[in-house]
Amino acid sequence: MFPSFNVPFAVFAILALNITVFAIALQMNLLIIDSDTAKVIAWACAVGMWHMAWRFRHPRH
Repeated sequence: MFPSFNVPFAVFAILALNITVFAIALQMNLLIIDSDTAKVIAWACAVGMWHMAWRFRHPRH
């Protein structure tokens, strides 16, 4: 299923997602926005970042 998938990229992607979600959560807490909105925005940013990283790793389908 992942013929060109490698461990370093997986580690990088996971760290990027964690850092992104953490940073967004911190900003949301500082801005005092309700937790539901913060979760939605954090997940949207995380998914978008993962998608960009995936497209960078696999430029063509």
